[in-house]
Parts: sequence; C-alpha cells; structure tokens
Amino acid sequence: MFKEKNGTYSKVLYTFSFIHGIVNGVWAFLSVFLLDLGGTAFDVGLLAFMPGIASTFMQLAWGRLGDRIGTTWKMVSTGFLFAAVLSVPVIYSTMPWQVILATSAQAILGSISEIAITVRFAEVLEPSRRARFMGIYNPLGFAGNIVGSFAAGFLIPSIGYRFTFLSYTVLNLVLAGMIRLGLSTPDEKNVSNFQLIRMAFEELRKGLRSLPKVSLDGGPYTKWCLGISVRGFGIAMFGPIITLYLVNVLNATKPQIGAFNSVAFLLRLVGMPLLGVVVDKNGPKKVMMIGVLLAVVHQLTFVFSPDLSFLVLIYLLSGLYWAFINSAWFAWQMNLIPAKKGIYAGYLGFVNGISWAVGPLIGGLLGDIVSLQVSAVISSLIVFAGFLILYRVPEKVVAEVEPIAPKM
Repeated sequence: MFKEKNGTYSKVLYTFSFIHGIVNGVWAFLSVFLLDLGGTAFDVGLLAFMPGIASTFMQLAWGRLGDRIGTTWKMVSTGFLFAAVLSVPVIYSTMPWQVILATSAQAILGSISEIAITVRFAEVLEPSRRARFMGIYNPLGFAGNIVGSFAAGFLIPSIGYRFTFLSYTVLNLVLAGMIRLGLSTPDEKNVSNFQLIRMAFEELRKGLRSLPKVSLDGGPYTKWCLGISVRGFGIAMFGPIITLYLVNVLNATKPQIGAFNSVAFLLRLVGMPLLGVVVDKNGPKKVMMIGVLLAVVHQLTFVFSPDLSFLVLIYLLSGLYWAFINSAWFAWQMNLIPAKKGIYAGYLGFVNGISWAVGPLIGGLLGDIVSLQVSAVISSLIVFAGFLILYRVPEKVVAEVEPIAPKM
C-alpha cells in the first residue's frame, strides 16, 4: 500500500487516525462550551471564523514552505505539539472572547499538521489503492470520534469542561510523540520551531502575492477548488444553526448531542470502506456528486425536525452524505492537482478554509436575524451551487507528477 516497504506506516497511521478522531470528538463541544459561557449565535460564528481565517492564511504559507524545504513527519509532529500547548489557554478561558482569541492563536501554528500530513500521504500512498487506504483510515478516525463524542457528552456534566478538555491536550501530545517516534527518520531535515515560524511568515507574504497566478495555472483543479469551497461555505453556514437548534429549540442535553454525533460518525465508519472500493473501481466523481446532493437534502430537513427522536434519521443522513464525500475527495483531488504539490495543497486549504471560516460567521448572523428555517434554505441553495460547479469539472486530467489530499 505504501511506496516505503515498511509495515510501521499502516500501523502507526491507523492508530493515529483513531486517536485523532477522539481528539476531534472531544473538541467538538467547544461551541457548546461557548454558549454555556454566555455566548450568542454571533459568538458561535466567530468561534469558527477567527480560527478558520488564521488557519486558512497559514496553510497557504505552510504549503509553500513544504515545497521550499521539504515536508517531513517532524513537521506533522510539530503541528500537534503546537495544538497541545496552545489548547491550555482555551481550556482555562472564562469568557467567550477569550475562547475565540485563544483558539485563533492555536490555529495559527497548529495548522502546519494539516498541510504536512496531506503532502506526506501524497508521497507514500500507492495510486492504485488510495481510496481503499482512506476507506480504512477515515473510518478509524470516525470510530475515534464516536468514542470522543460519547465520552465528552457524559464526562462534561460529571467533571466539567476543563478536565474533559484536558484530555484533548494530553492526546495531542501523544499524537506528536507517535508521529515523531514512529514515522520520522534520522535523515529528515531538522529545523527549529523558531526558524519554522519565521520562514512560514515569509512564505505567507509571497504566497498572497502569487495567488492570482496560481489560480490561473491550476486549470481544472482551480475550478474543482471553487466547487469544493462553495459547497463548504454552504455546509459551514449550517454549523451555528445546528448548535442553536439543538440547544435553544430542542433543549438537547450534552449526552444527547454526543449520541447524535456518534450516530453520524458510525454510518461514516460503516459506509466508507465499501465506498472506497467503489471509488477505486469506478472513479470518484459520481460518488462525490451523490454526497453533495445528499448534503443539500440534509440542510433542508434538519431544522424541520419536530423532536429529538426524529433527529436520529437526520444524523444518519448526515453520516451518509459525509461517507460519500470523504471516500471520493482524496482520489478526485489527486486526479486533478498540478505538479507543485505543496503550493496547490496550500491553495485548496486557503480557498476552502476561507469558506469554512466565513460560512459560520454568516450562519451565526442569520441565526440572530432571520428564522433558522430560512437560514437552512439559504445554506442548501449554496451547497447546490457548489454541486453545479463540481458537475462541470472532469474526473481526471493527465498529470506530470502524482498529486495529493486535503482538509475535510
């Protein structure tokens, strides 16, 4: 499965995916934490917007830096180390604005791992088995997310947010050590953290200047990035709406929220291995398009749920559409991306990241101004616009160099 004939890769990466899923499941309660601190719908939007913008701009820099000095597993490990250390101010925040600022600072440096692991995957995964590997790798992450969501949902009422969120810090340190000790090699280039940060900000300035040229030279990949980003904007808009509907309208408890999230991830876990095989045999485009259409339906139905029991079906639909999207995304991107892997991975991270940053801000504003149902309709229409753009993108182009994978 890997170009390097080393069984350690699959074992470490599969374990990494599971633990990373637990981390994400715990941290998903951050928006609920914000509401419990007295935050508004706009604050929930800001919580996604500010860290999202910080991460977005830095991904452009990290991608260029990776092409300049070479992307290594040590860079991936450094990203998780930054995420762990900078999560402490988030956990000890007592006001909504403190949570927002602290997560923004965390995103600036922690975002290095998102691009670095994408490029490393491009270098080690054999093209003929990409989707099948991701069909195991991603479900293990979803299994971890189920564990994290369930655990956090039950632990928060018992021991509070602070001690529950500290597990996020500890597990990120575990991930950093696992990557550094299990995957990095002595011949990887050593760059101090201070040098890494300084060079990244230098590349950020150059990267922003080069964006127009990178867009023009990207060909179908640029159009694919646009479609992915429009789709992402519509889905991201819906995030604050989901939180408001669950907490303020249906009065869902923490364990119930954790259970709903787990239902969605369980379906992703079950569906992705099979869909990965389908993608490898029949191509990624049709599978991705089905997923985006299901996302349109999901947005429309969620806020019309009469009670909590009906939401089980809605969360199953959420898991299904993400299973289709996640199983096809990696393979389709790799069919289209140009040769400069780091630059174009950073480009996707930039344009898609802006969508995921601005979307929740707009969604939070809409949640305060108009009804949640109207907000859901607007969100669905934007996701459908992304579908129409993606429909016009070819399934593959002839590439000079093997391409890569993105931030989901």
